[in-house]
Amino acid sequence: MRLLRLPLSRVLSIGVFLLFLTFLISCSAPPGNSADGKRWYMMNNCSGCHGVHGNDGRAVNIAGLKMGFGSFVRKLRKSNASIMPGFPESKVSKQDAADIYAYLKSMPPKEER
Repeated sequence: MRLLRLPLSRVLSIGVFLLFLTFLISCSAPPGNSADGKRWYMMNNCSGCHGVHGNDGRAVNIAGLKMGFGSFVRKLRKSNASIMPGFPESKVSKQDAADIYAYLKSMPPKEER
């Protein structure tokens, strides 16, 4: 049996590439279902502050969300707004968050209404 000998630089390059792929996969949003996201949004009264369309309430405009999934989940889990509660993973799973994210991304921002 013949062993393949790779230079250390090649092994390190492969390791960095695999680490990057792992990071990329862990940061990407799972496929979201916007219909389920809308149901969750309405059922948990997000519309009470953000408005039915996500851009017609008292709170910040979230229709047509411009942030990435990771940033969205961090805000969802721990909001810096005193009035908005945080939603731990025990209350909103990663899949639920992906559904809500898909719904918000599908909504037109206020400028388009």
